[in-house]
Amino acid sequence: MIVKCPICDGTGKKIVKYRICPVCEGTGYIDEFSPKRHIKRVSKRAKYDLDYGEIECPKCKGTGKVPIYAKCDFCGGSGKVVKCDRCGAIIGKYPDFKDRTLCDKCLKEEEERKKGLRNVYVFDELATFYDVEPGKFYKGVVTRIEKYGAFINLNDQVRGLLRPRDMISLKLEDLNVGDEIIVQAIDVRPEKREIDFKYIPLTTYDLVKYEKEIPISQIKDITKNLVEMRDQIVHIRGEVVQIVQTPGPTVFTITDGTDFTWVAALEIAGLRAHPEVKVGDIVDVIGRVTIREGRLQIERIKLVKLEGKEAEEIKKKIEAEIDKRAEPARDIKFLVKSEVLEKLRPKMADVAKRIRKAVLDGRPIIIRHHADTDGYCGGIALEKAILPIIDQFAIDVDAIWHFFKRRPSKAPFYELEDVTKDLVFSIEDSLKFGQKLPLIVLIDNGSTDEDIPAISKAKAYGIEVIVIDHHYPGEVVDGRVEVDDYVDAHVNPYLVGGDSNLTAGVLGTEIARMINPDVEDEIKHIPGIAVVGDHAKGNEVEEYVKIAIERLTELSKKYGKGREYDREYLEKISLCMDFEAFYLRFMDGKGIVDDILATNIKEFKRHEDLIEILYEQAIKMVERQMKAVIPALKTEFLENGIILNTLDVEKYAHKFTFPPPGKTTGFAHDYIVQKYGEDKPIITLSYGPDFGVVRATDAVHEKYNFNLNLIVEQLMEEIPEASLDGGGHECAGSLKFVEGLRNKVISRFIEIIRNMKPKE
Repeated sequence: MIVKCPICDGTGKKIVKYRICPVCEGTGYIDEFSPKRHIKRVSKRAKYDLDYGEIECPKCKGTGKVPIYAKCDFCGGSGKVVKCDRCGAIIGKYPDFKDRTLCDKCLKEEEERKKGLRNVYVFDELATFYDVEPGKFYKGVVTRIEKYGAFINLNDQVRGLLRPRDMISLKLEDLNVGDEIIVQAIDVRPEKREIDFKYIPLTTYDLVKYEKEIPISQIKDITKNLVEMRDQIVHIRGEVVQIVQTPGPTVFTITDGTDFTWVAALEIAGLRAHPEVKVGDIVDVIGRVTIREGRLQIERIKLVKLEGKEAEEIKKKIEAEIDKRAEPARDIKFLVKSEVLEKLRPKMADVAKRIRKAVLDGRPIIIRHHADTDGYCGGIALEKAILPIIDQFAIDVDAIWHFFKRRPSKAPFYELEDVTKDLVFSIEDSLKFGQKLPLIVLIDNGSTDEDIPAISKAKAYGIEVIVIDHHYPGEVVDGRVEVDDYVDAHVNPYLVGGDSNLTAGVLGTEIARMINPDVEDEIKHIPGIAVVGDHAKGNEVEEYVKIAIERLTELSKKYGKGREYDREYLEKISLCMDFEAFYLRFMDGKGIVDDILATNIKEFKRHEDLIEILYEQAIKMVERQMKAVIPALKTEFLENGIILNTLDVEKYAHKFTFPPPGKTTGFAHDYIVQKYGEDKPIITLSYGPDFGVVRATDAVHEKYNFNLNLIVEQLMEEIPEASLDGGGHECAGSLKFVEGLRNKVISRFIEIIRNMKPKE
């Protein structure tokens, strides 16, 4: 026990010598007297006839000397000493002997006493079958009685059998469930989770607590040695990334940054265990290693939610580990040489890292892409790179279905309808299955101010949003545009001085190779299809087309019909993809899209068969549409040299069938271009009740600085009552307006075209 020091009386100091009092100079009294100070309730002006000797010195209390102190040697200055609990003798100073309860003499007597006693071990909750040693005694509890013996639990995990033949001076009928009993282990078979006990009556014994310390392990190390570590007790710390309530246990998915594991906790079947633990919390878990569906699962023995600095430090370690594992192939060589791509490399690497990090962090990923050839190409390229990583790192065998969604958008921007669906499904998954909110990747849309409302809605829920786009994003100032204030990462050629010719399919494929270089052979031909489908131009475009032709020819010879392919075949694939996208609408087309874009390389023959079938159907419908459209197409040669073509698709085109107004305008424009030449400044405008579609040759942009996005902005300012919006590329896009002002909008648009002047 701890008591006051008897030498210094708990002060921690002792008097070593005295010195003359500096106040009274050794006399013991003071020369000056203040009535107010020395006598209570007396005015300082009062006069008293008092001798000096009657006033005691306040410093030395009349002794004339004051003590000088030093630290007490006996207690070391603490003022406390430790006494023996048994005899009361002083053991030593505090805190050096704070853990001692007996003096040396009593300790020796206690050791002598214990020599005649047997140790009886009391297991804590962490002990396992592997901790039981034959010949030793253990304290247990009777949990079940059968004719062949009684089952004795040493803790919740360790149980053995006491047979009647192994009982000395004890009968089976004398035992009741819940009785405490001391037994001896005679045979231990930990691999079978079996123990045979023997009962020997003990009159004197010493209870010894068996407290097992489990070192903290990394999940990846447990996973590597899963079979060898089965049934062993492990200790992990990590972040909860998902919570699922099954009809039995509550299953927590936990990551420590190195890997994932399930932790199963059962209180009552179907009832939520540890309701205080939420997704994102840091927990300390001790449990037994088991295997479920071929993957690691830890059966919880102890689970504690950590808070404060300890949780913050663990969170930082997890983030650092994930950050390290999420590092993409930053320096991978692009498929073609491109100054624009090199300037975009840091932004592309950042996007690749964010996507990898989302997978490692247990967040679902939603890819939203435009529902055309270029959008599908970009989305499929990313999908091919992401799914193997999810399958590799996620613990759920069905993770590729639960943690990844690819959804097309009909509009060339992220609509409020799209984000509403994404939010509803994501929040439902979070509530039903305990998932984190997703990472949203917008590809082939997301860069314009039309995307901001939907993106803002997603950001209100703290969702990370990434944009990979090639559409004109508006004015670029210091490498930034308006949408950059709302998104977490943005890749667009315009940000580094490029243009729309490096399409979303190109950007998506190159980023996919950074995410997962192993998928290059499956996707290297995709950019060639994308650029042809989007009518891109440039040296890089021709290089991608060449790669695609060589790769598709190679695949045909190895897995298909052995054909030689050219650019025309890429145009066929593009038309088939647009044709299929029209009927897929809001479905992702998994499987069919893979076959159309030839990413399922071992089934290339099926790709060739499918292209033949779809192309035949698509071209018939295009020809049918063109028979109606061409006669109604009005061509006017303007005074400024521009060839302007107009078409009322509401009256002169088939509705609700392929090709839709946008593609119809494209085919009509191509017809005029073939007629007059691609080097001519040609603009084609088709319109319906409340929309317009525009296509233009590059010559218009080069000779007249034509930019559809700038014209849309001008119309919005001049005719605000039309509630106009739209845009797209410089030479291709759309307009939307209220139906009642169609004539005013279309007339003003044509007037702007008429007034355009060629560059000097």
